[in-house]
Amino acid sequence: MFKGFPIIDLHTHLRNDIPRHTKIARENGIDVIVYMANCNPFLDSLEKIKRSLKEKRYCKAIPVAAITKGLEGKELVKIDKIKHYVAGFSDDGRYLKNLNLLKEILEKGVLVLAHCSPSYEVGIKKPYLETNFVERYLNVLKKVDGKLHIQHISQKTTVDLIRGAKKSGIKLTCETCPHYFTYTKKDLSVKINPPLGEKEDILAIKEGLSDGTIDVIASDYAPLPRKTGIAGFRSFIPLSYGLVLEGVLSEKQLREKLYFNPQKIIEGGGYKLKL
Repeated sequence: MFKGFPIIDLHTHLRNDIPRHTKIARENGIDVIVYMANCNPFLDSLEKIKRSLKEKRYCKAIPVAAITKGLEGKELVKIDKIKHYVAGFSDDGRYLKNLNLLKEILEKGVLVLAHCSPSYEVGIKKPYLETNFVERYLNVLKKVDGKLHIQHISQKTTVDLIRGAKKSGIKLTCETCPHYFTYTKKDLSVKINPPLGEKEDILAIKEGLSDGTIDVIASDYAPLPRKTGIAGFRSFIPLSYGLVLEGVLSEKQLREKLYFNPQKIIEGGGYKLKL
């Protein structure tokens, strides 16, 4: 417990060692973690999810199912069978190009956690930026009464877009991570997905956290050796509390980002979170 409230980390990766990584989370003051589907094997079937839930854990760890089989973006998983065992659905690490599939899963009323980062894939004439993907997904959400959560936003243009969408009445939530309000790409030369931004992006992220545009701070923790990323459990709470010391957030606001809002998002997707 931190300052009298639990810490919920809404975005983590545990790969194939749930006991070890939940132990690290607990040792660093994190009470609940939500882990993505890109485990080994992918959590794209009820059988695999049940097997994952049987593994030993040192803090509460809630799985997220894949949106599509094999995270390939081609065919939806069996949502109705899976939804009672998971916090939501995400192909995190890969964007969902097929907007018809996004519409179909949003119509199911489950929580969809959407990966939106730059894409430079072969065959795409003009690279999509993070904000482009968010805009595409919001255009779908406008037509569907669904539960959409945008993951690890990092750009000023994305903050501006989401702020405008919320003001217009579109219901969605979003998160950022400590590295996106702490470091610019000039501070650290590191490959990370989405990449670190400029100073103006950091300022926009902080403003978005302060005015409520950004609902959650999540770590995007991934075990070493990481192919991309710098996010860790050890720096998660210190860097987040740094926003209070800096005067960007009050302690009440930080509690919202690390506890109340993640809890609302998880339970809003139908998962009963017992702390």
